[in-house]
Amino acid sequence: VILGITAVYVQSKFQDSDSYQLDTAVEQLISAGRLTQQLAMNDTDRNFVLEISANQINISATPASPNLDGIPVNLSSDITLSPASNIVFNGLGETAATTITVTVSNAVSVCFESTGFIHRC
Repeated sequence: VILGITAVYVQSKFQDSDSYQLDTAVEQLISAGRLTQQLAMNDTDRNFVLEISANQINISATPASPNLDGIPVNLSSDITLSPASNIVFNGLGETAATTITVTVSNAVSVCFESTGFIHRC
């Protein structure tokens, strides 16, 4: 057990801050996508859109945007999301297939599948 705890501690010391920023941005994008998807599935009278710009993630709805705590998410200026796009979910949680690249010093892609599955790819 002590060896396991020590290994986790030592490994965390070898990761740089860019890795943490990248992982955090990817997880925030996935979480915002899943929230937008759930909102669209629970309220079919509105159109919910995940708006992605260079370093901001936002959720909008028409008509009348809901009060969402923590939205929009402003990412660090070191982080870039591309391409800028609007991802729209239907009442079944489906969307057009899209890939968003999150870049700090290296890049990770997040895939939005047409079936609604959102994941690192």
